[in-house]
Amino acid sequence: MFKKGRRFVVFSLVMFVLMVAVGSAGAIDIDLGGKNLKISGFLNQGASYGIGGDEYDNKEGFQSAYYDLLLEAEYWATDDLKIFVSGMMSGDWAYDILHDNHEWEQKGFSEAYDELAHDTEFRDILQEAHLTWNIGDFRFRVGKQIVSWGETDGFRIMDQINPVDQRRGLTDVEFESSILPIWLIRGEYYWQTDSTWLQDLSLELVFNPNADFQANRNIVPGNDTAGVWAPHLEAGLGGPYPFDYAHVGHFNIDMDEPGSWDSDGFEYGVRLRGVILDNIVTLNYFYGLNNDYVVTGKPVPPNVSVSDYDDRMIIDPYFNGEYSLFRTVGATFTGDFESLNISALGGVAPVLRLEGFYGFSNTFETSMNTLEQFDEVRMAVGVDWKIKVPFLNPRAFFFISSQLYYRGIVDCPDDYLLTEKGGFWVEDDNFQTSFMISTTYFHNKLEPSFFWLRDITQNSSFFRLQLKYEYSDVWNLTLGASLFDGKTLTQGFEPLENKDHVYCTVGFRF
Repeated sequence: MFKKGRRFVVFSLVMFVLMVAVGSAGAIDIDLGGKNLKISGFLNQGASYGIGGDEYDNKEGFQSAYYDLLLEAEYWATDDLKIFVSGMMSGDWAYDILHDNHEWEQKGFSEAYDELAHDTEFRDILQEAHLTWNIGDFRFRVGKQIVSWGETDGFRIMDQINPVDQRRGLTDVEFESSILPIWLIRGEYYWQTDSTWLQDLSLELVFNPNADFQANRNIVPGNDTAGVWAPHLEAGLGGPYPFDYAHVGHFNIDMDEPGSWDSDGFEYGVRLRGVILDNIVTLNYFYGLNNDYVVTGKPVPPNVSVSDYDDRMIIDPYFNGEYSLFRTVGATFTGDFESLNISALGGVAPVLRLEGFYGFSNTFETSMNTLEQFDEVRMAVGVDWKIKVPFLNPRAFFFISSQLYYRGIVDCPDDYLLTEKGGFWVEDDNFQTSFMISTTYFHNKLEPSFFWLRDITQNSSFFRLQLKYEYSDVWNLTLGASLFDGKTLTQGFEPLENKDHVYCTVGFRF
């Protein structure tokens, strides 16, 4: 595995030298057949330092050296035909740097090398690759792409088409993390309107032919699969140490998923979008598969081993898993609160964002080791506002974003305990909130920010404090800290309580 890592190091160094060589001139513009080929990209290199203590599921001190290297090319072959391709190399050098560290090996983190060290599969390296063809009021896009329908940040309600990759945790990334492009066929039609109240109207159709089945890549149990981001899950044993509890390790899942081009994986999306009296309104429909799997336990004994770190047992349970049918009808709304355009606060009206869907017969795990179907409702309301606070910042605005998220299960019997993702509770009514505030100083070069995600139902929180410095149009530096707090054992953010860390990221773009 280290030979593959060395090859990747050489490739990444070559790409970095290329970026540095051209970065001072900005994006690369190449004349190709009389048309312009534009190449741009970025390289982020970061590192994190664990402050969550010396625990089984965490490494105190240096614990990661994550990186992202992105290159993208845009070429207008004709006035109506655009070709876009992007590729990304992502990984974590810590798995090379710490491969012979005694603690790293003792806790089993080194066994996650193949999964987390470097993304070398072609499907991971190739990000977007699509053709866009404009024909009058029609637009067609075919290829690997991202469809973004949501209006809220982090709470992916309407964005059910593309899966996300959260394997490497929540370090110096937006909470929503990286969206994974997938192969899609997409068509849009724009009506020419001359109405005073309807300024714009379009219909969008999306088809996923399941060319390469892709689902969410979440943080999963097991140090040997999720590395330092493995959640701390316990199985109580009731005896004296080391038999007081056992660590829950990785899940052995016999997964039933559709193969490539299998019609069971076909997905369909429809969106009607209009601008009504300067407000953006959409009606959405989705029919496909849930990007998260559901499981039932298999009646076989789990794998049992003993941790070299604390001599406790590690239990690796067996499950049957599947990706169930997911059908939703929803709507979004985005508009300004013009009545709150207050000059004393800077004269900028707050923006209201609404988003929600009704899901039909979605599948849940139950405490009785069965799969049951219930309708559900998911909705969120968000408000964004730019305000002036002269005594704190006389030159720039403060940007404030707050959101409230609700998820409700319809007609669930009182004696049912619903779970998902192998054991995380889903109550009849679930509430979360988020709050973010940021501003800039020194001619927009210095940007401090604070983010708080609160899981009201599970009584847990995630905090991120960050300071970003834009040294130039090419270089930037980010310093930050991520903190987790939870009160309910194995639920909410409690399994990540040992993941507190500080981080630093250097970014280069051209």
